[in-house]
Amino acid sequence: MNQVEVLDLNLLSEKEGNRTYDFEGIHSQKGRILAFRKKGSFSGNHWHEGKSTTKNPEEMLIISGRLKLYWTDEPEGIYQHSKLIEAPTLIRIYPGIKHRVEALEDLCFLEFNSLAEHVADTYYPNHQEK
Repeated sequence: MNQVEVLDLNLLSEKEGNRTYDFEGIHSQKGRILAFRKKGSFSGNHWHEGKSTTKNPEEMLIISGRLKLYWTDEPEGIYQHSKLIEAPTLIRIYPGIKHRVEALEDLCFLEFNSLAEHVADTYYPNHQEK
């Protein structure tokens, strides 16, 4: 009979101090993504069509740190909106909204989707913004 399980998270990527992990929960058919971003880094710069229920809307729980969220409803357009956000905060991003995160401090957040769901419903603009 199991009493305690301690499981390692799956390291998906690590680059310049930024780390992203995923893990499967026992009480959900969906996975989760745990991400760490270093101060000054950018991530995202994509949008979702909402084909996956976990991307309609996408939910991100900001666990620690501060960020600036940029977004626009024009997937190929320039960012029209931005907001400073401080943990703890839950962010919901709806389909068709291109978004990008700038870490103003070291940042930790949890996405309520699996890596497979993310890959299947993530689109990047034809041009890269700075």
